[in-house]
Amino acid sequence: MLTLLENVLDRADGTYVSAQDLRLIEQSLSSWHDRRDAYTAIQVNEGAIIRRALELMQDSDRFAAKPLNNLGVDRCQRDMLLGLRSCALAMLLEDQDLLKDRILYWQQNIFQAMNLNYQGYKFMWQAMRSVLTEKQAELMKPYLRTAHELMSGETVA
Repeated sequence: MLTLLENVLDRADGTYVSAQDLRLIEQSLSSWHDRRDAYTAIQVNEGAIIRRALELMQDSDRFAAKPLNNLGVDRCQRDMLLGLRSCALAMLLEDQDLLKDRILYWQQNIFQAMNLNYQGYKFMWQAMRSVLTEKQAELMKPYLRTAHELMSGETVA
């Protein structure tokens, strides 16, 4: 929404907002209550979502050969919390660019420097589907998909 509003302001510089831009703003505002409810549900269930995502990650083939130690779990949990909160804010504001600029590009650089193929957002999506309502999880899907694709280099269908 912030990026949308910035773009509308740029395009309307010295003129009226176009009918197309007004429709875009109205469309964004029409889903505000659903996005706010999903955001609140994520905030309330944050602990359960992260715990479930960590369980799924630790039970996966990815860590079968080399399980995470306590420090690894703590760091993974910290990274997941930051990612979850950033994705939730981007969903609330309906702003993929905000997500990319504020967290993902930074996080991507860190993980690439460590030569890690981060899969946490995939497990977060699975956990979210088991904790939130279907409608709430679906609102988060595009943001988690973007996060997963940027962090893992894998395209998700």
